[in-house]
Amino acid sequence: MAKKQFVIGAGALAIVFGLALGVTSGFTFSQGSPVSAQVQPDNSAVPGPHTNAAIESIRAELDSVTQYESAYGCLTFGRGGQSEFCGASKERVGTLENKLTEEVHKLELSDRSSEALAQVKSNIESLAERKADVTFEGTSANPYTNAVKRIEQWQDDKGFLYIVNPTNNTVVQFGPGPGSKIPFERDGSKSLPQSELKAMAEEYLSKHVADFDSVKANFSFRQMSKPGSVSYAFRWEAKSKPQGEDVTPFVQIVLSPVGEVMSFNDVRSLYSN
Repeated sequence: MAKKQFVIGAGALAIVFGLALGVTSGFTFSQGSPVSAQVQPDNSAVPGPHTNAAIESIRAELDSVTQYESAYGCLTFGRGGQSEFCGASKERVGTLENKLTEEVHKLELSDRSSEALAQVKSNIESLAERKADVTFEGTSANPYTNAVKRIEQWQDDKGFLYIVNPTNNTVVQFGPGPGSKIPFERDGSKSLPQSELKAMAEEYLSKHVADFDSVKANFSFRQMSKPGSVSYAFRWEAKSKPQGEDVTPFVQIVLSPVGEVMSFNDVRSLYSN
């Protein structure tokens, strides 16, 4: 019998920002590069550096319970004809999945000091420009560089997902998380002039990117609006790719027609050792 597949972390997390501009935008910048960079949790508790005895024990129990409930439990069929657990079977499997997630997260944060985690929260709140309740959602391989460097995922109480570089605790990306319903203004008829939006983008980046003047001086700039003028992207991109890399380092912000910050990227620190 085939085993039920499951993913630990932010649920059905497949956040797409990267070279496109995130789930809020759908822009494409083409210069022979991939159209998007995906963040997929890969902390599925397989043997290796991201597991331990407790995780393996829970995983084995989950495999056993999943197989039993698939054969004898409550199943229903969702869209596309895919089977889903229901009733007590759903509750039993879900409890073990949550237990496994908690144990994996505990392991992932085991070498992070309280000072480092406080700095992560401070950096998130700085970019959000408000106090925020944040929750750790797991780690994954980073989607931007070819270097083996993991990133952390944190989600706030409004539904924004923050991608953090744990080597320096900086936020390299944020935007709406999976399943979030953040009420951005999407009426293009209310758009501010693009010159005003660009000024707002630069003002925000000047506050939150310490060397933004250098970025403006040395990176190539381009801007784009999503069809229907529901969002506007302002992007500063390095003029060449680091050796051995497929994605060019960049700084980017996406604004709504009235200037709300919809997403942010500064992925440059991922290219540093």
